[in-house]
Amino acid sequence: MGGSTTNFLYLDRVSFTKKYWMYYLLLESKVIHTSSYVHFHEDNLNAFSYEFANLQYSIGAELDSFFKVYCGYQTTDVTNIRDYADQILTNRYTNIIDQEIILREYDINIKPFSGWDKNLPKQSLPWWTAYDNIKHSRYDNIKDASLKNVLNLLGGLYLLEMKYLKELADYYSDMDCPDYDSSLFELKNWNTRFKNIGSMKLVQ
Repeated sequence: MGGSTTNFLYLDRVSFTKKYWMYYLLLESKVIHTSSYVHFHEDNLNAFSYEFANLQYSIGAELDSFFKVYCGYQTTDVTNIRDYADQILTNRYTNIIDQEIILREYDINIKPFSGWDKNLPKQSLPWWTAYDNIKHSRYDNIKDASLKNVLNLLGGLYLLEMKYLKELADYYSDMDCPDYDSSLFELKNWNTRFKNIGSMKLVQ
């Protein structure tokens, strides 16, 4: 199980941006690229492919890593989704289940953590279960590599990083939004004190 979170400290803004936000934007650009082949539409959410499998693996691994950061664990701590659910739903971000994410330019809204239950932390997040299935057997579980699961994984990572940045801003009295915004997502009813300079298009 996970280690102690009693010595929780925030990264500074520069370290957070370099280590996590810029990589998030890179992952996002790869997801956006797939819209050239599978349009982001409700009718296509169950479409699956090996490209989506690769994206799920990459995004899920990064989310697992950032879960540790957000919950205050050390990178060497052995943790799992149960540890993260217990920390987040009990102490850190209890209303995460209600936060809605709007896909810019697409008629889709998602709530990645809707229904998350710390008593059933993996089973209550279908997209995390799908990621775990793909990680262990991509070929046997290829139908889990769907557009819906990719968007929810990426949305979950986006939401957690945006919340962390807000908390970081409060801690350091700094800007509460990233320098470069997401090109894909925006958070519904999400208020910030500052405005950024716009979205950043990354070339693959």
